[in-house]
Amino acid sequence: MRLVYMAGKGGVGKSVCSAATGLWASQQGKKTLAFSMDPAHSLSDILEAEIGNKPTPIGENLDAVEPDLRAEAEKFYSSYRSLFRALFEMFQFEVRPEDFGVVPGVGELIFMDRLYDVYMEGKYDVVVIDSAPTALVLPLLKLPDVTTGVVTRLLGMKSRWTGIFNMLEPGFGDSVVTEVRRLRTKAETMRNALIDPEVTSISVVLIPEKAAVLESERLIKTVEAHGVSVDSIIVNHVMEACDCDYCRRRAASQKGYIEEIKTKFQGKQIALLPSYGEEVKGEGLLQVAKDLYEKGQLEL
Repeated sequence: MRLVYMAGKGGVGKSVCSAATGLWASQQGKKTLAFSMDPAHSLSDILEAEIGNKPTPIGENLDAVEPDLRAEAEKFYSSYRSLFRALFEMFQFEVRPEDFGVVPGVGELIFMDRLYDVYMEGKYDVVVIDSAPTALVLPLLKLPDVTTGVVTRLLGMKSRWTGIFNMLEPGFGDSVVTEVRRLRTKAETMRNALIDPEVTSISVVLIPEKAAVLESERLIKTVEAHGVSVDSIIVNHVMEACDCDYCRRRAASQKGYIEEIKTKFQGKQIALLPSYGEEVKGEGLLQVAKDLYEKGQLEL
């Protein structure tokens, strides 16, 4: 299975690039899933299809899924009920299962858990992940290491805590340890997948503007500091100069940032996408797919 991860700040066109990549992969005969990891789900609008919590057929070889965070939060809480009871009740902090997804950092953990299920099922050749904005992507990429460290410490205290929890409720401590081990296994599996270039590729989508370039540079440095390599950069909304003064100045400004991107990120694939002049969705995704892959700018 190939995991293709689209990352970047909000509003740069990650969802369009994700949908177009999924479409292209499916047209190459690969069983493909477009997986939305953004709580604000945009794939339904872009693919012009009703997409739900379960994989929905979009076309030949192409499915899409937009996990419902509330439903997934309840499912996730049920899977690790003993662990979270131990963590929250110890501090007399009550969290309702249906609201569990709003706890800081938990949303990323929930999406990772769902992606783990897809990964282990092995039903698809390619899974294209439409990520959350940058601020949420970074915790997700750091999560496996953080989770592994935490649960390892908890297991180190097994003999002390298991007995105490079992005194509170028969078998409670043993259930906590079992759930901690299961969570660690999942986190380690996804960490290993993320750092394996044969499994995972990451594309950073940006627009040729100062703030976007700086934020993308920070994103790439942070990601690669955790052993996950960024393969390519997609520069979106590139304008062509026309006769008007506004377009000439805009295109000149973008040209400077594009040259900066090429200099800073030498060795990575860099793809340029034009400004299409209208909202890209439905059949318009075919042109994006051709511009990215048929023209040889990127490879799956």
